[in-house]
Amino acid sequence: MDIWEKIKYEFHKGDSAVKQIIIVNLAVFISTVLVGVVATVSGFHSSDLLKYFAVPSDIGTLLMRPWSLVTNIFFHSGFWHLLGNMLLLFFLGRILEDFLSTKKVWHIFIFGGLSGVVLFIVGYNLFPVFSEVVSEGNLRGASGGVTAIIVATGVYLPRYQIRPFNLFNIEMRWVALLFVFRDLYSFPGMQNLGGIIAHLGGAIFGALYILNLQGKIEFPTFSWNTGKSANMKKVVLDEKEIKNQKKSAQKAKPNQDEVDAILDKISQSGYDSLSKTEKEILFKASE
Repeated sequence: MDIWEKIKYEFHKGDSAVKQIIIVNLAVFISTVLVGVVATVSGFHSSDLLKYFAVPSDIGTLLMRPWSLVTNIFFHSGFWHLLGNMLLLFFLGRILEDFLSTKKVWHIFIFGGLSGVVLFIVGYNLFPVFSEVVSEGNLRGASGGVTAIIVATGVYLPRYQIRPFNLFNIEMRWVALLFVFRDLYSFPGMQNLGGIIAHLGGAIFGALYILNLQGKIEFPTFSWNTGKSANMKKVVLDEKEIKNQKKSAQKAKPNQDEVDAILDKISQSGYDSLSKTEKEILFKASE
């Protein structure tokens, strides 16, 4: 199956987070192009309009554009920026989607992007290197969310192998590390520092999300109850109940050795070579 056939196959599948994310990003990009055309013929600069959808690094400006915290994730600075992100998402994101639900992949993409945004804003307002440009910085693009998905795949499926351009096999853990190392290596060059910070924010979230999913760490849980003693008792009961549920879920899940053995089999023979039992084990592991 060639690359074009793979793309057509993926887009004819049922619910697919990767497909949905790509379609949303394409729709937004086409919309920005059309807005740009209308703005130009009307005597406006399209950049003056589109800047309202990129998240600013200046806190005061951000307070005037709170929607940009989300809209920036779907806006790109140009065609090649969009194409690069969507190709990475298509070829690497669909690996994770074979093992996690559509909802979880969306969570990783959105919250990975938001984590990148938060780190970008904090970095620009905290690091002295940005002191002269903090009022001018802005961020747009899906790179933070895409990086979150790539790193999440590397953490969740570390031994899963891909074969870039049919040249050699490489495990996903090394792919994820290469992406992180690329950003760390580029940092001293002072080029696209805002984007690099956003990538790293996405990478951190992607790794933490999977570690939490595997029960290796716990994200803090919050209660919306207010009041004093009665509600405090309710919070304690909620925490105990959550821990008991997690223990029960962990008992029901297969151990990591079983999962690793199945992943090795997939790397060698493909997903279709799995038995029904092995597919059920993978499904339970992804819950």
